[in-house]
Amino acid sequence: MPLPALRPDGTLPPGVHQAHLDEVFAAFPATAPMRVALNDALAHCVATIQRLSLVDQIVLDGRYLTSKSDPSDLDMAVLTPGIYQLAGEQRFAAEGIDVQLLDIQFAHDLLDFQGWIAFFSTARDGAPKGVVTVSI
Repeated sequence: MPLPALRPDGTLPPGVHQAHLDEVFAAFPATAPMRVALNDALAHCVATIQRLSLVDQIVLDGRYLTSKSDPSDLDMAVLTPGIYQLAGEQRFAAEGIDVQLLDIQFAHDLLDFQGWIAFFSTARDGAPKGVVTVSI
């Protein structure tokens, strides 16, 4: 199922929206050089995660999930049971995942992951907004 249309403020409607990676790329196409780089980094990240079974769940957030044509990075959280931030960053970097373009938060348990979803689901002004979980 495609992602819902963006609201007038350029964000997804509130809620957690499930999508396959091709649906994410269709909703947020590579229309500028930075989006091309972010899409490439995300595609490599998801392919590596799938190949090595590195995470249980992925949630995306940030300006990448808006109508902004040139976001600077892609915020995401991954559920990596028992693996904390530094160890996760080191493992992902060792696998060639760009941990600079992808601002990845490593959630070591489901409660931590749900906390990231809650954090990502609120805009800086406190308004609710949508996030995307990626099918892996």
